[in-house]
Amino acid sequence: MPEHQDLRKLVEKAQSGDLSAYGLIYDQLYNSIFAYVWHQVGSRAQAEDITAGVFLGALEKLDGFQWRGAGFRAWLYRIARNDVLDHFRRRGRTAGQVSLSPEALEQPAAETVEDAAESNWDRQELLEAVKLLSDDQQQVILLKLVGNLSNRQIGEVISKNEGAVKALQHRALARLRKLLDDEDDGPLTETGDD
Repeated sequence: MPEHQDLRKLVEKAQSGDLSAYGLIYDQLYNSIFAYVWHQVGSRAQAEDITAGVFLGALEKLDGFQWRGAGFRAWLYRIARNDVLDHFRRRGRTAGQVSLSPEALEQPAAETVEDAAESNWDRQELLEAVKLLSDDQQQVILLKLVGNLSNRQIGEVISKNEGAVKALQHRALARLRKLLDDEDDGPLTETGDD
């Protein structure tokens, strides 16, 4: 049975009061929601708190969830996005500005010291390049790469149509490619391309 049908059955069970079904939803989706939040706030502790709030808020609103649009995963990411924006507002930081700190980009250890150094350098370059994208482009890249969401789901999360998401993704990837190619010629700087 496809994953989305399994998730649908779990959501329906949870909506009828089966908390163990909601626990399975939590187990299935926690890591991806956490990664999405962590890549934005850059702090493991803050990401854990926000992610816990996402799942608690979703549980409280679960009776109101209806199967329409892009589905439950997109609904959950939308809650996560709103909670991250609220987090930034409370701290006076510009909403939607993705942190993508080096801590948030941690990867499992590489096999050799050379591999680790190369991998760290590549992540740092990507980190700097992503920071130069527009807020919407950053969100599309995060939701696509971290959340593995479809363009339709991303559109539902960021309140844009699927065509706009495709355009944002295309421009973001083209801009990243240009920025990373230009990195060979010198440090990354804002070019004004968007």
